[in-house]
Amino acid sequence: MSATLTREWTVEFEKENLEKLISKHAPHVPLTREHASLPPITEEEKEGFYQYWAATGGHDLSIVQAASKAIWLIADPDLHLILSRQIGDDGAHAIAFRERVIALTGRDPIDDIRKEAQLHWEFLEDLPYRNWLGFLAWELHYEHHILPQVWINKLTSRIGDAVLAEQSSERFSDDEAIHRITIANWWRKKFEQASPNERAELAGQLLELDEELQQRRAAYIKQRWQDAEKFNGANTQGIEPVYDSWRKEVLSYLLDIPNPQLTSINK
Repeated sequence: MSATLTREWTVEFEKENLEKLISKHAPHVPLTREHASLPPITEEEKEGFYQYWAATGGHDLSIVQAASKAIWLIADPDLHLILSRQIGDDGAHAIAFRERVIALTGRDPIDDIRKEAQLHWEFLEDLPYRNWLGFLAWELHYEHHILPQVWINKLTSRIGDAVLAEQSSERFSDDEAIHRITIANWWRKKFEQASPNERAELAGQLLELDEELQQRRAAYIKQRWQDAEKFNGANTQGIEPVYDSWRKEVLSYLLDIPNPQLTSINK
């Protein structure tokens, strides 16, 4: 990682800004978890557990697929090493979700994992591998913009699995933080080495792609919030302005734009 970066992505930046935004827009959400979630007991809860974690496995499988395509698209060995870590990690996460669904429900969700991954490609189409900036916009949506959903689900969900919670604490959360840090700083290195005119052009193109991806994903994002409420008992009230504000923080920080004008999730 270049020591000359003027803005390095850090977990401290994430924590400071997410806590600020949650406190402002969703003050009912505790900033630390107050009670452990309970395992699914009833058949309805087990079905919800199946649906949520099969879909999460499909989400991670789609990341494996998109990152694999990017290795062939972008001739950059630095990025290839970053993506090899991301592919291995998210593949391992999807396997863990599949195994816990089998353990708690007795059903193998692999076909639903496949269908969920295909759903992502239906709304993404070619955007993640249209060009290298399309790939970066995809990374930001799937690794960075998603954080409010991840945080609020972890802080408020009532139904969960102790094994997955332990795996998340011991490995998964750190894995995802590394993905965000390495991708963001890979971008910043390229961005800071460009001329002022080139930076303005890159920022404008990335904002356009980010907006296009937002429109493609909006219905899916809202459905995932509803699923977190329905299947996990999470409290997602107020998540919309947290999501919108966090997305602005991400793009402002990475593009050196004080207040990027973005379309709300609700439009």
